[in-house]
Amino acid sequence: MITFNPQMQFNTFEYQLLQENSIKEPEWCFSFAFNKDSTILAVGCQSYIKLFEFTNGKALLNQKLENTDFVRAIYFMKNSQNFISGGEDSSILVWHQDQNHQWLIFQRLTGHSKPIKHIIMNKNEDLIISCGNDQTIKFWVKQIEWVCSQTISTHTSNVLSLSINESQNKLISCSEDKSILVMELSPFTNKWIVIQRIFVHEQGKRLCFIGDNQFTFQPKNKNILELYSWNSTSKQFYLEMEIPVDSSTDTNYYFPQKFIHQKQLLINKNGNYINMLRKRADGKFIQEKAIKFNTNQIFGTMNDSGDYLVTWDQEHKQLQIRKFSEI
Repeated sequence: MITFNPQMQFNTFEYQLLQENSIKEPEWCFSFAFNKDSTILAVGCQSYIKLFEFTNGKALLNQKLENTDFVRAIYFMKNSQNFISGGEDSSILVWHQDQNHQWLIFQRLTGHSKPIKHIIMNKNEDLIISCGNDQTIKFWVKQIEWVCSQTISTHTSNVLSLSINESQNKLISCSEDKSILVMELSPFTNKWIVIQRIFVHEQGKRLCFIGDNQFTFQPKNKNILELYSWNSTSKQFYLEMEIPVDSSTDTNYYFPQKFIHQKQLLINKNGNYINMLRKRADGKFIQEKAIKFNTNQIFGTMNDSGDYLVTWDQEHKQLQIRKFSEI
Protein backbone atom coordinates (compact mmCIF):
# COMPACT_ATOMS: atom_id res chain seq x y z
CA MET A 1 0.00 0.00 0.00
CA ILE A 2 1.27 3.48 -0.84
CA THR A 3 1.20 5.72 2.23
CA PHE A 4 1.63 9.45 2.54
CA ASN A 5 4.91 10.64 4.02
CA PRO A 6 4.21 13.67 6.30
CA GLN A 7 7.75 14.92 5.70
CA MET A 8 7.20 15.02 1.94
CA GLN A 9 7.29 18.57 0.62
CA PHE A 10 5.79 19.50 -2.74
CA ASN A 11 6.78 22.44 -4.85
CA THR A 12 4.36 24.58 -6.82
CA PHE A 13 3.66 23.06 -10.21
CA GLU A 14 2.00 23.67 -13.55
CA TYR A 15 0.87 21.62 -16.53
CA GLN A 16 2.43 23.25 -19.55
CA LEU A 17 0.68 22.80 -22.90
CA LEU A 18 2.93 21.16 -25.50
CA GLN A 19 1.28 22.99 -28.37
CA GLU A 20 3.61 21.53 -31.00
CA ASN A 21 2.44 18.03 -29.97
CA SER A 22 -1.28 18.77 -30.37
CA ILE A 23 -3.14 16.54 -32.82
CA LYS A 24 -6.13 17.67 -34.85
CA GLU A 25 -9.13 15.43 -34.17
CA PRO A 26 -12.51 16.34 -35.73
CA GLU A 27 -14.44 13.55 -34.00
CA TRP A 28 -15.51 13.95 -30.40
CA CYS A 29 -13.20 11.96 -28.12
CA PHE A 30 -14.90 10.89 -24.90
CA SER A 31 -12.59 8.36 -23.22
CA PHE A 32 -8.85 8.03 -22.67
CA ALA A 33 -6.53 5.49 -21.06
CA PHE A 34 -2.76 4.96 -20.79
CA ASN A 35 -1.10 1.58 -20.43
CA LYS A 36 1.04 0.88 -17.37
CA ASP A 37 4.28 2.47 -18.56
CA SER A 38 2.58 5.26 -20.55
CA THR A 39 3.94 4.05 -23.88
CA ILE A 40 0.46 3.55 -25.37
CA LEU A 41 -2.49 5.93 -25.29
CA ALA A 42 -5.98 4.67 -26.22
CA VAL A 43 -8.58 7.25 -27.26
CA GLY A 44 -12.26 6.38 -27.72
CA CYS A 45 -14.19 8.53 -30.18
CA GLN A 46 -17.63 8.51 -31.82
CA SER A 47 -16.93 5.87 -34.46
CA TYR A 48 -13.44 4.54 -33.78
CA ILE A 49 -10.71 3.93 -31.22
CA LYS A 50 -7.25 5.30 -31.89
CA LEU A 51 -4.10 3.73 -30.43
CA PHE A 52 -1.07 6.01 -30.17
CA GLU A 53 2.55 5.28 -29.37
CA PHE A 54 3.35 7.76 -26.62
CA THR A 55 6.92 8.97 -26.07
CA ASN A 56 8.08 12.04 -24.13
CA GLY A 57 4.76 13.80 -24.50
CA LYS A 58 4.37 13.05 -28.19
CA ALA A 59 1.64 10.76 -29.54
CA LEU A 60 2.09 8.93 -32.86
CA LEU A 61 -0.92 7.14 -34.35
CA ASN A 62 -0.30 3.40 -34.50
CA GLN A 63 -3.72 1.86 -35.26
CA LYS A 64 -7.31 2.95 -35.83
CA LEU A 65 -10.04 0.51 -34.81
CA GLU A 66 -13.23 1.24 -36.71
CA ASN A 67 -16.79 -0.11 -36.45
CA THR A 68 -16.94 0.76 -32.77
CA ASP A 69 -20.02 2.55 -31.53
CA PHE A 70 -19.60 5.78 -29.51
CA VAL A 71 -16.90 4.59 -27.08
CA ARG A 72 -17.86 5.98 -23.67
CA ALA A 73 -15.34 4.19 -21.44
CA ILE A 74 -11.85 2.71 -21.78
CA TYR A 75 -9.73 0.84 -19.24
CA PHE A 76 -6.15 -0.17 -20.10
CA MET A 77 -4.95 -3.24 -18.20
CA LYS A 78 -1.76 -2.85 -16.17
CA ASN A 79 -0.70 -6.51 -16.08
CA SER A 80 -1.01 -7.12 -19.82
CA GLN A 81 -1.20 -5.26 -23.09
CA ASN A 82 -4.98 -5.59 -23.28
CA PHE A 83 -7.66 -2.96 -22.87
CA ILE A 84 -11.42 -2.84 -22.43
CA SER A 85 -13.93 -0.51 -24.05
CA GLY A 86 -17.61 0.12 -23.42
CA GLY A 87 -19.96 1.82 -25.83
CA GLU A 88 -23.36 3.08 -26.84
CA ASP A 89 -24.47 -0.39 -27.95
CA SER A 90 -24.32 -1.65 -24.30
CA SER A 91 -21.55 -4.16 -25.02
CA ILE A 92 -18.09 -4.35 -23.47
CA LEU A 93 -15.18 -5.31 -25.73
CA VAL A 94 -11.96 -6.92 -24.49
CA TRP A 95 -9.13 -6.10 -26.91
CA HIS A 96 -5.98 -8.19 -27.30
CA GLN A 97 -2.74 -7.34 -29.07
CA ASP A 98 -1.53 -10.09 -31.41
CA GLN A 99 2.04 -11.05 -32.35
CA ASN A 100 2.06 -8.36 -35.04
CA HIS A 101 1.09 -5.74 -32.45
CA GLN A 102 -2.32 -5.33 -34.02
CA TRP A 103 -5.37 -4.95 -31.79
CA LEU A 104 -8.19 -7.48 -32.18
CA ILE A 105 -11.42 -8.15 -30.28
CA PHE A 106 -10.76 -11.04 -27.87
CA GLN A 107 -14.27 -11.16 -26.37
CA ARG A 108 -17.54 -9.26 -26.42
CA LEU A 109 -19.30 -9.09 -23.04
CA THR A 110 -23.08 -8.79 -23.28
CA GLY A 111 -25.21 -8.26 -20.21
CA HIS A 112 -25.97 -4.57 -19.96
CA SER A 113 -29.10 -3.47 -21.79
CA LYS A 114 -28.20 0.22 -22.24
CA PRO A 115 -25.05 2.29 -22.89
CA ILE A 116 -21.98 1.73 -20.71
CA LYS A 117 -20.87 4.65 -18.55
CA HIS A 118 -17.72 3.51 -16.72
CA ILE A 119 -15.42 0.47 -16.52
CA ILE A 120 -12.78 -0.30 -13.88
CA MET A 121 -10.82 -3.36 -12.75
CA ASN A 122 -9.32 -4.61 -9.50
CA LYS A 123 -5.53 -4.70 -9.04
CA ASN A 124 -5.27 -8.40 -9.85
CA GLU A 125 -7.23 -7.71 -13.03
CA ASP A 126 -9.33 -10.81 -12.55
CA LEU A 127 -12.45 -8.69 -12.03
CA ILE A 128 -14.11 -6.17 -14.36
CA ILE A 129 -16.69 -3.82 -12.85
CA SER A 130 -19.01 -1.91 -15.18
CA CYS A 131 -22.01 0.39 -14.88
CA GLY A 132 -24.40 2.12 -17.22
CA ASN A 133 -27.76 3.53 -18.16
CA ASP A 134 -29.59 0.31 -17.29
CA GLN A 135 -29.17 1.37 -13.61
CA THR A 136 -26.98 -1.63 -12.81
CA ILE A 137 -23.44 -2.41 -11.67
CA LYS A 138 -22.08 -5.67 -13.08
CA PHE A 139 -19.15 -7.80 -11.96
CA TRP A 140 -17.31 -9.94 -14.50
CA VAL A 141 -14.85 -12.67 -13.48
CA LYS A 142 -12.22 -14.39 -15.57
CA GLN A 143 -12.75 -18.10 -16.12
CA ILE A 144 -11.87 -19.49 -19.53
CA GLU A 145 -13.56 -16.32 -20.73
CA TRP A 146 -15.08 -13.39 -18.88
CA VAL A 147 -18.52 -14.11 -17.40
CA CYS A 148 -20.93 -11.99 -15.37
CA SER A 149 -20.89 -13.22 -11.77
CA GLN A 150 -23.08 -10.62 -10.04
CA THR A 151 -25.39 -7.68 -10.71
CA ILE A 152 -26.32 -4.93 -8.24
CA SER A 153 -29.55 -3.11 -9.10
CA THR A 154 -29.97 -0.80 -6.10
CA HIS A 155 -29.64 2.44 -8.06
CA THR A 156 -32.83 3.76 -9.66
CA SER A 157 -31.28 5.82 -12.46
CA ASN A 158 -28.17 5.93 -14.68
CA VAL A 159 -25.02 4.83 -12.83
CA LEU A 160 -22.25 7.25 -13.79
CA SER A 161 -19.00 6.46 -12.00
CA LEU A 162 -17.20 3.77 -9.97
CA SER A 163 -14.14 3.60 -7.74
CA ILE A 164 -12.51 0.81 -5.73
CA ASN A 165 -10.41 1.36 -2.61
CA GLU A 166 -6.73 0.59 -2.04
CA SER A 167 -7.44 -2.72 -0.26
CA GLN A 168 -9.83 -3.75 -3.04
CA ASN A 169 -12.64 -4.62 -0.62
CA LYS A 170 -14.85 -1.53 -0.91
CA LEU A 171 -16.50 -0.08 -3.98
CA ILE A 172 -18.41 3.19 -4.43
CA SER A 173 -20.76 4.34 -7.18
CA CYS A 174 -22.76 7.48 -7.93
CA SER A 175 -25.94 7.85 -9.93
CA GLU A 176 -28.42 10.33 -11.31
CA ASP A 177 -30.75 9.12 -8.54
CA LYS A 178 -28.82 11.44 -6.17
CA SER A 179 -27.22 8.69 -4.15
CA ILE A 180 -23.83 7.10 -3.53
CA LEU A 181 -23.63 3.37 -2.87
CA VAL A 182 -20.91 1.90 -0.67
CA MET A 183 -20.38 -1.81 -1.34
CA GLU A 184 -18.16 -4.27 0.49
CA LEU A 185 -16.71 -7.58 -0.66
CA SER A 186 -17.83 -10.40 1.63
CA PRO A 187 -14.85 -12.64 2.54
CA PHE A 188 -17.27 -15.54 3.04
CA THR A 189 -19.33 -15.48 -0.16
CA ASN A 190 -16.97 -13.43 -2.35
CA LYS A 191 -20.01 -11.34 -3.31
CA TRP A 192 -20.40 -7.58 -3.12
CA ILE A 193 -22.93 -6.30 -0.58
CA VAL A 194 -24.38 -2.78 -0.31
CA ILE A 195 -23.52 -1.61 3.21
CA GLN A 196 -24.48 2.07 2.92
CA ARG A 197 -26.51 4.36 0.70
CA ILE A 198 -25.69 8.06 0.99
CA PHE A 199 -28.39 10.39 -0.31
CA VAL A 200 -26.99 13.67 -1.61
CA HIS A 201 -28.64 17.02 -2.39
CA GLU A 202 -27.38 17.10 -5.97
CA GLN A 203 -26.43 14.28 -8.29
CA GLY A 204 -22.75 13.88 -8.98
CA LYS A 205 -20.91 12.59 -12.01
CA ARG A 206 -17.50 11.85 -10.49
CA LEU A 207 -16.10 10.25 -7.37
CA CYS A 208 -12.79 8.68 -6.34
CA PHE A 209 -11.37 6.66 -3.46
CA ILE A 210 -8.32 8.13 -1.73
CA GLY A 211 -6.63 5.13 -0.10
CA ASP A 212 -9.03 3.04 1.99
CA ASN A 213 -10.83 5.45 4.28
CA GLN A 214 -11.62 8.56 2.23
CA PHE A 215 -13.32 9.40 -1.02
CA THR A 216 -14.18 12.56 -2.91
CA PHE A 217 -17.46 13.33 -4.67
CA GLN A 218 -18.21 16.19 -7.07
CA PRO A 219 -21.84 17.43 -6.95
CA LYS A 220 -23.12 18.69 -10.29
CA ASN A 221 -22.66 22.42 -10.97
CA LYS A 222 -21.35 23.09 -7.45
CA ASN A 223 -18.22 25.02 -6.48
CA ILE A 224 -17.42 22.57 -3.70
CA LEU A 225 -15.91 19.09 -3.67
CA GLU A 226 -17.18 16.81 -0.91
CA LEU A 227 -14.71 14.74 1.13
CA TYR A 228 -16.12 11.63 2.88
CA SER A 229 -14.28 9.71 5.59
CA TRP A 230 -14.80 6.31 7.21
CA ASN A 231 -16.04 6.10 10.79
CA SER A 232 -14.59 2.89 12.23
CA THR A 233 -17.17 2.85 15.05
CA SER A 234 -20.34 3.21 12.97
CA LYS A 235 -18.80 1.42 9.96
CA GLN A 236 -20.14 4.17 7.71
CA PHE A 237 -18.77 6.99 5.60
CA TYR A 238 -19.68 10.53 6.63
CA LEU A 239 -19.26 13.94 5.00
CA GLU A 240 -16.14 15.36 6.62
CA MET A 241 -15.67 18.60 4.74
CA GLU A 242 -16.48 20.65 1.64
CA ILE A 243 -13.49 21.86 -0.36
CA PRO A 244 -13.81 24.99 -2.56
CA VAL A 245 -13.17 24.33 -6.26
CA ASP A 246 -13.75 26.23 -9.49
CA SER A 247 -17.06 25.43 -11.14
CA SER A 248 -19.50 26.20 -13.93
CA THR A 249 -22.40 24.42 -15.58
CA ASP A 250 -21.48 20.80 -16.31
CA THR A 251 -23.42 18.83 -18.91
CA ASN A 252 -21.38 15.64 -19.27
CA TYR A 253 -20.28 12.83 -16.97
CA TYR A 254 -17.05 11.85 -18.75
CA PHE A 255 -13.51 12.45 -17.49
CA PRO A 256 -13.45 10.39 -14.25
CA GLN A 257 -11.67 11.73 -11.18
CA LYS A 258 -8.21 10.30 -10.63
CA PHE A 259 -5.87 10.35 -7.65
CA ILE A 260 -2.14 10.30 -8.45
CA HIS A 261 -0.45 8.62 -5.46
CA GLN A 262 3.06 9.63 -6.46
CA LYS A 263 2.16 13.32 -6.40
CA GLN A 264 -0.69 13.13 -3.83
CA LEU A 265 -2.71 14.91 -6.51
CA LEU A 266 -6.42 14.67 -7.31
CA ILE A 267 -7.63 15.67 -10.76
CA ASN A 268 -11.28 16.73 -10.81
CA LYS A 269 -13.06 18.02 -13.91
CA ASN A 270 -15.92 20.37 -12.99
CA GLY A 271 -17.71 22.38 -15.67
CA ASN A 272 -15.21 24.46 -17.66
CA TYR A 273 -12.40 23.66 -15.23
CA ILE A 274 -9.91 20.92 -14.50
CA ASN A 275 -9.24 21.33 -10.79
CA MET A 276 -6.08 19.94 -9.22
CA LEU A 277 -6.00 19.38 -5.48
CA ARG A 278 -3.16 18.26 -3.23
CA LYS A 279 -3.57 15.99 -0.22
CA ARG A 280 -1.78 17.38 2.83
CA ALA A 281 -0.15 15.49 5.69
CA ASP A 282 -3.29 15.94 7.83
CA GLY A 283 -5.44 14.18 5.21
CA LYS A 284 -7.15 17.37 4.04
CA PHE A 285 -7.16 18.62 0.45
CA ILE A 286 -6.39 22.06 -0.90
CA GLN A 287 -6.88 23.28 -4.44
CA GLU A 288 -3.59 24.22 -6.06
CA LYS A 289 -4.37 24.73 -9.73
CA ALA A 290 -7.30 25.02 -12.12
CA ILE A 291 -7.10 24.95 -15.92
CA LYS A 292 -9.96 26.92 -17.45
CA PHE A 293 -11.49 26.10 -20.85
CA ASN A 294 -14.05 28.04 -22.85
CA THR A 295 -16.38 25.03 -22.89
CA ASN A 296 -17.55 22.42 -20.39
CA GLN A 297 -17.21 19.75 -23.07
CA ILE A 298 -13.78 18.59 -21.89
CA PHE A 299 -12.64 14.98 -21.90
CA GLY A 300 -9.35 13.47 -20.84
CA THR A 301 -7.13 11.69 -18.34
CA MET A 302 -3.72 11.73 -16.65
CA ASN A 303 -1.16 8.96 -16.83
CA ASP A 304 -0.51 7.06 -13.59
CA SER A 305 2.56 9.09 -12.64
CA GLY A 306 0.77 12.39 -13.22
CA ASP A 307 3.46 13.56 -15.61
CA TYR A 308 1.08 14.04 -18.54
CA LEU A 309 -2.47 15.35 -18.91
CA VAL A 310 -4.24 14.58 -22.20
CA THR A 311 -7.50 16.32 -23.17
CA TRP A 312 -9.91 16.91 -26.04
CA ASP A 313 -12.37 19.81 -25.89
CA GLN A 314 -15.16 21.11 -28.09
CA GLU A 315 -13.47 24.45 -28.82
CA HIS A 316 -10.07 23.27 -30.02
CA LYS A 317 -11.03 19.83 -31.42
CA GLN A 318 -7.48 18.69 -30.74
CA LEU A 319 -5.80 16.10 -28.61
CA GLN A 320 -3.81 18.40 -26.33
CA ILE A 321 -0.94 17.18 -24.17
CA ARG A 322 0.25 19.01 -21.06
CA LYS A 323 3.41 18.14 -19.15
CA PHE A 324 3.90 18.45 -15.40
CA SER A 325 6.68 20.73 -14.26
CA GLU A 326 7.59 22.12 -10.87
CA ILE A 327 8.02 25.87 -10.57
